[in-house]
Amino acid sequence: MSDLLQLVTISGSLRAASFNTALLRTLPELSPPTIRYRQLDWSALPVLNEDDDPPALVAELQQEIRAADGLVIATPEYNKGIPGGLKNLIDWLSTGGRPHGLDGVPVALLGVSSGVVGTSMSQAAMRVTLAGLNAPTMPAPQVLIGPASQRFDAQGELSHEPTREFVKSWVVAMERWMRRFPRTER
Repeated sequence: MSDLLQLVTISGSLRAASFNTALLRTLPELSPPTIRYRQLDWSALPVLNEDDDPPALVAELQQEIRAADGLVIATPEYNKGIPGGLKNLIDWLSTGGRPHGLDGVPVALLGVSSGVVGTSMSQAAMRVTLAGLNAPTMPAPQVLIGPASQRFDAQGELSHEPTREFVKSWVVAMERWMRRFPRTER
């Protein structure tokens, strides 16, 4: 196994000024040199209709996720649940025969919202969905950032120092957890 942990990331928000995307952009600077991140672009996915053949993008995303050492998903919370677009992506990734795109792939969740309780409901729902797809999900610590307006500056950068330090400690725990699932065993 390589000393370098290659992770792919997904932002659950397609909004241009997404705090969740900004949080993912912050991870490399808060991480040790043993971790590399690459963000996946899923913005062109149509709504899942099982009458249609999957677009080529689905197979590409599945392949990229399976080739990585793990997946990090930053999710907002919409109406106390998973954003519709992100749930659509997860549904697409689970299509096809086993192993599908998420089967056995370790996942770490984090999220930002405008509310004071962060993304606790969205992440709880994501954990249920991912468990059903056999995607082991890091149980703790949890990154539930809110309210976003008090944690990010006007340029959309994570500027709240205590939050930055917490995310930095989360990255250490996340790396240790991800390394429990060697790619060769999936």
